[in-house]
Amino acid sequence: MDEKKHPNQPQTGQEKQETGKAPEVKQEAPKMATSRRLFSKKWVYPAIYLGAAALIIGLMYVKSQMGGSSTVTTTSTGGDMGNSAATGQTTGQTTQQTFDWPAPQGTNLQVSLGFFPVKGTQEEQAKAMVNYDNAWYPHEGYDLKTTDGSAFQVTAAAGGKVTQVTNDKLYGETVIIDSGNGYTERYESLGSVQVKVGDVVQQGQVIGTSGTCLFEKSAGNHLYFAVYKDAQPVDPATVLPQQQ
Repeated sequence: MDEKKHPNQPQTGQEKQETGKAPEVKQEAPKMATSRRLFSKKWVYPAIYLGAAALIIGLMYVKSQMGGSSTVTTTSTGGDMGNSAATGQTTGQTTQQTFDWPAPQGTNLQVSLGFFPVKGTQEEQAKAMVNYDNAWYPHEGYDLKTTDGSAFQVTAAAGGKVTQVTNDKLYGETVIIDSGNGYTERYESLGSVQVKVGDVVQQGQVIGTSGTCLFEKSAGNHLYFAVYKDAQPVDPATVLPQQQ
């Protein structure tokens, strides 16, 4: 849950001047006559066609030698990862960010509170609101908890660089990871944290444990997990694999 939901934290060429007189027509006539005489020769047009054909064939050969991939994309995985992207270099392969559930395999997770659907029905929106201090706030991520309410290990849903670790009185221990390609993930309501700012983590690496927070005290032990693309909240259901 990002800072927007916090009740106290809203959301030129230059024109060249001619100095000489315009050339007289009699000075251009020899050039024009020369051009007409040149193109009156029967061999000129075949030579032009042959030259153009040779140029096209040459360009096709060069293109074939450079490889058949027509898609060139810039990749980035955040921080020290993906240095080629950080310097503006490109690769010949299209990359796609992948995510996994932020808990070890085998953890019996359930979504106790879902993502607020901006274009959803009033009923759907009402089910994704958080009540705090007599006010309602849209839920920009998932609340995840085990079926028995016990604490669980929290893992990185995607690899990247840890950009923030805070202990917020309202949201609890919080970790933010930049995974590149415009993606960042936010982990709130942590009971403990095992990473620090600047760490580069791999997908599936343990970053802490679930816990509680004041903002969602009634939720009990849980993890608040949110995904952002270019600083805009993304429904986790669109990036996470389907639960078995």
